[in-house]
Amino acid sequence: MKLSAKFLIYNFLSKGVLLMVFLISGPYLIEFLAVNNTDRLLQEKKEEVIAIIEQDGIERFISEENRDIGYGSYNLLKEEYILIERVNFLYASDTIFVEQRILDETSVSYRVLASTFLAEDEVYLMEIGRSLETIQDFKEIVFRIFVSVILIFLILSFLLDYRFSQRIMAPFHLIVGKKLSSIKEPQQFVHDKIVTNTEEFETLDLAISAMMRRIQKAFNQERIFISHASHELKTPISILQSKVEAMFGSEEIDHVQMEKLVDMQGTISHMKKTVNALLLISKVNNAQFIKTESVKCNELLAELFEDWEGIAKDKSIDLKLDQNPPYVLKNTNQSLLLMMVRNAISNAIKYTPRGGCIRVFGELMEGKYTIVVSDTGFGIPDEILKQVKEGLVFLKDAEKDKSGFGMQLMFKIAVYLNVDLKIQNTEKGTRIEFAFPIQ
Repeated sequence: MKLSAKFLIYNFLSKGVLLMVFLISGPYLIEFLAVNNTDRLLQEKKEEVIAIIEQDGIERFISEENRDIGYGSYNLLKEEYILIERVNFLYASDTIFVEQRILDETSVSYRVLASTFLAEDEVYLMEIGRSLETIQDFKEIVFRIFVSVILIFLILSFLLDYRFSQRIMAPFHLIVGKKLSSIKEPQQFVHDKIVTNTEEFETLDLAISAMMRRIQKAFNQERIFISHASHELKTPISILQSKVEAMFGSEEIDHVQMEKLVDMQGTISHMKKTVNALLLISKVNNAQFIKTESVKCNELLAELFEDWEGIAKDKSIDLKLDQNPPYVLKNTNQSLLLMMVRNAISNAIKYTPRGGCIRVFGELMEGKYTIVVSDTGFGIPDEILKQVKEGLVFLKDAEKDKSGFGMQLMFKIAVYLNVDLKIQNTEKGTRIEFAFPIQ
């Protein structure tokens, strides 16, 4: 899982847990606030009534003739009421309680503030009530607002966290995508500094660039050594070959010596091929071939088929060119491309037994042009394929006459020409695919 996804999930879950706690405790908190608000309103209403009495007198509510009857008033919806009556005692403090009242044969619950006060040397009791149904409506409205705000906060915070994580992790994705995942060879590494203001990413970028410089230096030293060694070995090998060939014309050589000379000539020839292969791989690694040519792939396949058709017939192998749609590959090197596909056909013919079949075809599909070489041979051992992909030139598990240079060269050329090379062992043999992106 990506680091940004982990941060996003952690933030979402942590905020979700906190918001869940708020949702669970929300009704109790809202009820507390609603009751406090109701008590505050009752207290304000009491102070308003006291202020009116102090200004206009108790007669504003209770006339002289109705002192014993008192005063009572309900609003239209019976949500609030006020009651004033004369009593013989005085409360030490205001009292708030819940009381059931029956109005018009309907039971209504009220939260009541009871308070006593003196007016014209007499004690009066004032009750101010507010319907609990009104309080409940207030609680529901506040709870809906509370839940809506929480959900909006959760959604907005998730989106903002997502955008922030994407933005803050963008330099890391650039480092991985541009500097690591996209390169197949050390010399393709780009040392351009990634623009970021995050110190950790700057340190990572510099560390990777420094490491790649050391790797490139080691690779360059190895390539230079292989190139120079190959050049130095070519001259003595050519001299040896010339001397051996000259000895074939000598009349003093008997039959036994002639056989040894033939063995020597085979060994020298093998050494010459090895040195040439090393030199070629070195040139490919050092990018000494231009990539400015355009190649008609259908004509290239037809040319290779014509070259190898006779050899395949001599070995009783059925070589087929099934389909060959026209396609022009630009910005490539024709000689390297020809060498890469030729090696695949050569290996197929070399390791396919008599009576076998080899299919060669090109196809356009899924945004790619693919050249396929499929045979009914014995297949390539998985450990050898792994060694070739890892860049091991001398295959320790191969037979004496199989150095692995052919497959190694195919992989090197494929990397250099930006070709996606796949070698697979199937139930019937080996399948090699060269996939070129549609240009």
